[in-house]
Amino acid sequence: NRASICMAGGTLLVLSGAISHQAAMNAIDMDTIVLLLAMMLINAHLRLAGFFAWVARLTVTSQLSPPALLALLMLVSGTLSALFLNDTIVLSFTPLVLEVVLTVGLPVEPFLIALAVSANIGSVATLIGNPQNMLIGGASAIPFLPFLRALAPVALGGLLIAWLILIILYRHSLATTPQGTPPEQKETLDHPLLWKSLLATTLLVGALLAGMPVALAALSAASLLLITRRWQPEQLFREVDWGVLLFFAALFVVTRAVETTGFGARLLSLLAGEGTLNIPSLAVI
Repeated sequence: NRASICMAGGTLLVLSGAISHQAAMNAIDMDTIVLLLAMMLINAHLRLAGFFAWVARLTVTSQLSPPALLALLMLVSGTLSALFLNDTIVLSFTPLVLEVVLTVGLPVEPFLIALAVSANIGSVATLIGNPQNMLIGGASAIPFLPFLRALAPVALGGLLIAWLILIILYRHSLATTPQGTPPEQKETLDHPLLWKSLLATTLLVGALLAGMPVALAALSAASLLLITRRWQPEQLFREVDWGVLLFFAALFVVTRAVETTGFGARLLSLLAGEGTLNIPSLAVI
């Protein structure tokens, strides 16, 4: 388990003296942790409202040719990943993609690859699309809108290239004519929760475009949803991936120790063929 390993490693670094306890605490970037937590809570509301399942079924049951359906799936999953974390989109879409594609007799492999690839590519576009971008935003203080302007074209270009590659690789299997009709929609929407969650998301995007700090904007939207709740907080908190939050907190400690002990610089020098890996400050480990 990566969270357990990272936490144990960070603790060992503190106990060994590679980094002080206070320095370890200071190394944790709370903006990134708060942003991750807030986005997980917003996603939990939308998931419980049935939003992601509803959008996924609308997408994969579209009466389109296989190549066009592949393009639509990639565009929708990529766009949603830019706003709601790519992991959430993949987890929500995969069961419905499998159900529909198998029912109509289309090949599974290109559609699952398209979903995974497009979720990763689409998440590149914004500072809230994936944890890596959150780290970059926190460390660089790049505002949301300039980041979007710079990376949105990259994400769109990447989606197009990925679609063309899949079309070429699976040109024979995608020539299959769908058989039968997609299964009827089974998802039920909690309309009050859905509208409230979409309103909070709209306010979040507006705040980000207006220049509000990313973590504060996300926390404000999540707090609004918690205050005007239709679900008990305990149910919502169970939707949070606490292991991911722990992993990133511990990772901050590990990376700071690597930086302050000089291990990272020595390793880079070694890889460049400019020296030997001599790390006396870590000898106790």
